[in-house]
Amino acid sequence: MTGPKSEILFHGCGVASGITLGTAVKLDSHQRVELKTSLVPDQLESEVNRFRAAVEASRRQMAELKVSLEEKVGKEHAFVIDAHILMLEDRSLLAEIEGIIRSECANSEWAVRKAAATIQQAYQSLEDEYFRERASDIEYVVERILINLAGSEPFDWDHLAGDLVIVAHDFSPSSFAAVDLERIRGLALESGGRSSHSAIIARSLCLPSVMQIPDFVHFVSTGDAILVNGDEGEVVVNPREERVAECRARIEESGMRALPGPGGAALPAATRDGATVSLRANTELPHEVRVATACGAEGIGLFRSEFLFFAHSTGFPSSEDQYLTYRMLVEAMAPHPVAIRTLDTGAEQIWTGSDLSGCANPSMGLRGIRLSLRTRDLFRAQVEAILRAAQFGSVEMIFPMVSTVEEIWRAKEVVREVGRSLSARDGAAVDVSIGAMIEVPAAVLMLESIAREVDVLCVGTNDLTQYLMAVDRDNPEVANLFQPLHPSIVQCLQRIAEVSNTLGRPARICGEISANPLVAVLLVGMGFRQLSMNPRSMAIIRKTVSSIRVDAAERLAERILRLSTTQEIVECMVAEVSRILPLDLGQYVREITNPVLGDGSATGFTPGRRVHA
Repeated sequence: MTGPKSEILFHGCGVASGITLGTAVKLDSHQRVELKTSLVPDQLESEVNRFRAAVEASRRQMAELKVSLEEKVGKEHAFVIDAHILMLEDRSLLAEIEGIIRSECANSEWAVRKAAATIQQAYQSLEDEYFRERASDIEYVVERILINLAGSEPFDWDHLAGDLVIVAHDFSPSSFAAVDLERIRGLALESGGRSSHSAIIARSLCLPSVMQIPDFVHFVSTGDAILVNGDEGEVVVNPREERVAECRARIEESGMRALPGPGGAALPAATRDGATVSLRANTELPHEVRVATACGAEGIGLFRSEFLFFAHSTGFPSSEDQYLTYRMLVEAMAPHPVAIRTLDTGAEQIWTGSDLSGCANPSMGLRGIRLSLRTRDLFRAQVEAILRAAQFGSVEMIFPMVSTVEEIWRAKEVVREVGRSLSARDGAAVDVSIGAMIEVPAAVLMLESIAREVDVLCVGTNDLTQYLMAVDRDNPEVANLFQPLHPSIVQCLQRIAEVSNTLGRPARICGEISANPLVAVLLVGMGFRQLSMNPRSMAIIRKTVSSIRVDAAERLAERILRLSTTQEIVECMVAEVSRILPLDLGQYVREITNPVLGDGSATGFTPGRRVHA
């Protein structure tokens, strides 16, 4: 008779926030060894036909999965499946595989693996994380073909119970279409990362997820209890009862975040002395607008348009494709405004291998508004789509990574040119508010000049921290220096609030730090009245705002602005806000103390790709 299994703690990359307790279901990665089988010439055409039949079966299955994925998580994720289908229809790829079969007299399995390995190696040699992870797309397509070559069927989920945590080497986007999502509580994977399609879908579904867990799967058995902490990048197999008890409140809170709460979502955020604070939604996936409206968002404070470009199956989305998405957002949020950030990425992500992509330090290279101004046709197409959508509601066009006034002048001239062209073509005068992302130190220093050229200021706190502190937030060696509450950052935020109020330009915090109640109190005390965040965090921030008085928040800000270290700021904030707010702040205290008072191995505000403000 065996006793209870021992607890095992693993560390990985938290890619979707929240904490959940469930039952592990361990999936076979299907990583087979395909041996080469030599064929005689008379067998080659039959083998080619067998390969073609497997490809056609795979294409039909992927088309069915696309429909299922659209129904479950929205059409924008179906672009991922579209990309897989296009690989199955790529004549050059298929011809290459058939050529290997014929020239090497080899079986289909060997030929598929050989051709795929070449493509995967090309992707994995790239520096950019997003494109390195596209190698997994090749693997998903290869696995589908091999399943059909073997005459087997994909895994059947129907007999499984609920409260499941997926444990696997990887979990493809198409797998979300094949499973009953109501049964899934989280993901724990050896592969993947914040930029992977599976991570993006997990975040949109609010599934706590940890990826990049080395040498993990073979320690887990289906049926094991498993605790997934997406906030801190931890997975605990067979957690002790004491640990589960300690996490119970956070588990319940994560469950509440998964679905918008009723009633209170429609109420505006207002302090005890009557100051209103507009809570808006950060989104990157079009279908997230449904959650934003359900959570009572007073607009979309930042729509990150990059996913439309990265996930589109045929390269860049057309202006018409973008227009349809932007119009849907605008109509769904009316009468509230929608802030659409123009393409915020670098040349290395758009034209890998071109002259434009050769940059030793991409985060300081040709990206954001700089790239848009260099690639005018691409920029004009996006501007046209935004202006057309603005006919159906209130729209703000936000320029990313602004560092000079001249950039705003040039970008506004493109907007005027496109506007005149639309007016001449359609006879409709279109206008939008113009905004600038304040995320580069130069923009903070030149803020008065920049503010006079725009209608709204949007503060990207993650990038501002990265650039001001000279910290690569994806580098674990300096992750402990990525401190959004460093005195220099706090001083910058105070300056932005002062210039905003002096010049009458609204300033909006678009970084996720505004979703932390402790930080939200500080921001209100500084004078910020627009906070944009994950819509599922709005309930706690709405409750926070309604629990405080502005004068108390201002006194807190005054004290913190006199402090000289991050640790002093954190300790002061925890002590003061705990007295002001009648809430359980344990989780949020951990978020801001981990990077400062811990051992330096964790960051409370999880770093992500640059495209997240």
